[in-house]
Amino acid sequence: MAQLFTTNVFADNELKTSDVFVTATRTPIAKKNVIADTTTINEEEIERAGSSSLTDLLQRQPGIEIYNSGGQGKVSSLHIRGSESDHVVVLIDGLRVNQATSGLTAFENIPLSQIEKIEILRGASSSLYGAGAIGGVIQIFTKKGVPGFKPYAAIGYGRYDTRTAQAGIRAGNDSTNYAINISSLSTDGFSALKANDAIHKDKDGYSNLSLSGSINHKFNQDNSISLIFLKSQGHNKYDNRFATSFIDYKNKMDTQTFSVNLTNKITNNWQSDFKVGQSKYEYSDFKGASWDPNISDQNQLSWLNNIQLPIGSLLFLYDYQKEKIKASEDYTKKNRNNSGYMIGYLLNKDDHNFQVNYRFDDNSAYGKFNTGNFGYGYKLNEKWLLAGSFGTAFRAPNFMDLYYPGYSNPNLKPEESKNIEASLRYERDVDKFSATVFQNKIDNFIQLINYIPQNTEKVKFEGITLNGSTFIDHFQLYGNVTFQSAKNDVTNQMLARRSQQYGNAGFNYYSGQWNMGAEINASGSKNDFCDPDEFSCPTKIPGYTFINLVADYKINNDMKLNLRLNNVLNKDYSLAYDGKPGSSYVGWDGNTYSGYAYQTPGTSFFVNLRYEP
Repeated sequence: MAQLFTTNVFADNELKTSDVFVTATRTPIAKKNVIADTTTINEEEIERAGSSSLTDLLQRQPGIEIYNSGGQGKVSSLHIRGSESDHVVVLIDGLRVNQATSGLTAFENIPLSQIEKIEILRGASSSLYGAGAIGGVIQIFTKKGVPGFKPYAAIGYGRYDTRTAQAGIRAGNDSTNYAINISSLSTDGFSALKANDAIHKDKDGYSNLSLSGSINHKFNQDNSISLIFLKSQGHNKYDNRFATSFIDYKNKMDTQTFSVNLTNKITNNWQSDFKVGQSKYEYSDFKGASWDPNISDQNQLSWLNNIQLPIGSLLFLYDYQKEKIKASEDYTKKNRNNSGYMIGYLLNKDDHNFQVNYRFDDNSAYGKFNTGNFGYGYKLNEKWLLAGSFGTAFRAPNFMDLYYPGYSNPNLKPEESKNIEASLRYERDVDKFSATVFQNKIDNFIQLINYIPQNTEKVKFEGITLNGSTFIDHFQLYGNVTFQSAKNDVTNQMLARRSQQYGNAGFNYYSGQWNMGAEINASGSKNDFCDPDEFSCPTKIPGYTFINLVADYKINNDMKLNLRLNNVLNKDYSLAYDGKPGSSYVGWDGNTYSGYAYQTPGTSFFVNLRYEP
């Protein structure tokens, strides 16, 4: 039964998404030979997510927690193994999209409908990607061309007057392939803050229009060129708890990436991959009668050389990045650049997997930095693998840390981390299990003290993640759980918005034209951000458990119906607070303000019809 299932149901997606992994080495490698702790999210799982956001999907992955500020389009961020939100490098088709101003990523404006695959790399990765990769790397791959001619279209509708539409063409032949994809999403949403007063109790909706595309041409078997782009425009409404009268707060976001990629086989043993591109993020608040834009540009270039040796392969990489911002605030500096040089060695031979990287970064703002990584994996037999790694990483202070007028610190040092981890993995056909223990220590940790960023005490993240899946007849059972500690290593205080245990589990049932399943998401309680001037600390966010149901029905070879019922039991929970709910205090301006919980969706349905011949 398992063999039949693998061959007929998942064959295409497994070959595309699980057998090859790129992010852990910056060059394609068989997933079974990857030493690091990784996850691949394939196209089928993305389609089954329905109208969910990217962070909703990432929340179900091992070792990841998310928080959201009140629904789709609102500020969303995540923690990998408890690390900070700006400890994660996010790439779209190889280009960084972290904002230069804050170091964060606008996950809320990256549409799932444009994504073909997501790769998640956990652990210190600055030796591969430079500044920011303390907790890990998330790489998003947009939809590309495929052999033949494959148009597709989909429409969907759900609660909160949520409407989606998608269409595209993915096509190609032996020498050239191309893709063009367009999608839209619109939802009335709900009040971002859980409030009953007239100032805040309104519907805070979101709409998005996105376009992506690519074209790849092979001059011959060894040389090719490709162009890839993405443009995503979002319009959002939100609540401001400091408002003293009703104002329809709104903002708009524009995420763009564009790159040109050259792949050349210079000799039989020398593969060259050259990429040049730009990512851009523009955020604009509506103030009075006009928009106030803030723009973050990143011009990027990378040249990776993979040289095959008699035993293993040698990697040489040059990275260049120029960051530039444009804002109404008078930042004391508005651009900087970074050059990175990396050498690495990979070996996959018999029962041994070996990886070592060393990287040197030179930045115009904070100077020079060295990072490295050493990893080894040993196959105990055909089913079991034992792997471990040690790596160093760093996070550079962002533009707000260094240059924001009145609230910055130009003397900040980069955060430095040391990460050690070990994994035991089992894989037999479609049965998989892994246990990963980790510890990540950070020096020069940056946090706000009286609203000014300072290098403070050490912090430490440590824990264990268990992950697995198996098939029993027509059922697929899966689940993951993480037990962790994320705390200040000097004061022993737990860091905000991290739970000590969280995870999810579920099943899928396959029978004929139907694929039905259930998802259970759970998290323990956690502390929220604390302001002693407003309320007693710490403020505790209660834990939660909610259940989703999902079903796919294959109408015919070209049509599929997807149905989702989220938060079946209508669980009332929050992922984050703005102030302490129910508390009030007098602000610096003499006005009295209240604290609120950010709201999450109640029981909601979504139906999607997809056509793909």
